[in-house]
Amino acid sequence: MPASDAPAAGSEPDEEPAMDADPDRTGVALTRSDERVLAYLDGAGTDYPAFVASNTGLYVEHVESRLEALDAAGLAERVTGEAVYRVTDAGRDALRDDCAAWSD
Repeated sequence: MPASDAPAAGSEPDEEPAMDADPDRTGVALTRSDERVLAYLDGAGTDYPAFVASNTGLYVEHVESRLEALDAAGLAERVTGEAVYRVTDAGRDALRDDCAAWSD
């Protein structure tokens, strides 16, 4: 059950969401995939992108690109040379701040 990160009609399909889209918020804006990846890592501790993908229902290539973006934003970090990632404290804060926006 992959998350729908498809761009809205009329928007640029290759455009990444801005990590700080809302200047009134202290956190960052997360995509649904980002929220799933961070939530999974928060519970698992550390994991490889392939296992993150398998356990979140997302494609491996998508998880790898989101982990790179989350790493660049300081929300996740690579902990080994073999691409094992974990969520950072900032990632937990962003996840907590953004959860209400994605709750069903």
